[in-house]
Amino acid sequence: MRRVSSLVRNATIGFFALSLLLPVSLFAKKDETPADRAEAEKWIGDTTKTFYKIDQLNSQYLLYSNRNKQVHFGIALARVTSIQVGRDDNRYPAVKWQDITRDKPESMMFITMGRAEKFAAALEFLVSAAREDVQTQQQAAFQQFQAQAKAWREASPKPVMPESAREHQVLAEYAFKQRETDKAIREYQAAVTEFPTWPEGHFNLATLAGEQRDYDTAILHMKEYLELVPDSPDVQAAKDSIIIWKDRLNAAFGAAANAADGQGQKSGVLHNVSQKSKKETGNF
Repeated sequence: MRRVSSLVRNATIGFFALSLLLPVSLFAKKDETPADRAEAEKWIGDTTKTFYKIDQLNSQYLLYSNRNKQVHFGIALARVTSIQVGRDDNRYPAVKWQDITRDKPESMMFITMGRAEKFAAALEFLVSAAREDVQTQQQAAFQQFQAQAKAWREASPKPVMPESAREHQVLAEYAFKQRETDKAIREYQAAVTEFPTWPEGHFNLATLAGEQRDYDTAILHMKEYLELVPDSPDVQAAKDSIIIWKDRLNAAFGAAANAADGQGQKSGVLHNVSQKSKKETGNF
């Protein structure tokens, strides 16, 4: 009995001593949020440095790796629909987030619940900012494309696809036949970047992106397809696809926001979509 008491006492003292060494800033209050992007990024770095290494952090992606195994991971910030703070299967503090394009949530383990909550607050801030950035960028891109599409429609004869774009077309079509969807999407994206006024490229890219639940990309490229060929026989089908993708996008982000509003801190769900983003989703 004395030995057990001694072990408990030593463990308690050890944990207390460790807690004195941990910066107070790593323990976030539940209602605490970063003041700006710079502070959010600092919180990300401070809270993850025990187990992870941040490889890259920008307005759209958080790339990190496991310090021991050097396994690389990534978070596409604008695709995150919900964030939860809790414990993993081994009862360690953890943050879980759901990517709209994936079936299962991903997670990150932390040394203390305080660090997990601080990371979640920072991630929430960056996710909301990323959604708004995507909407702003795609609105600007579409407005610029409208001028290109008008010039292309009025051109006679139509410009010929450059060889660099045709190479990507060949690779995209081959990848599609091989059921390599991710590669097909990358190649179609490269082709329309080289040759923006290729209607079929935009249509195919939109269709594949929609199947992968990347609804932002799908909506943008289907709208660009319609700008190029507004009198195409499949115009109504293309418009219907946009309606469906917008609905699915709003459902994913709206459900996350409603869950956060209704359940609050008890469920650990963070409201990671701003009201502005929620209202404007899919409206570019």
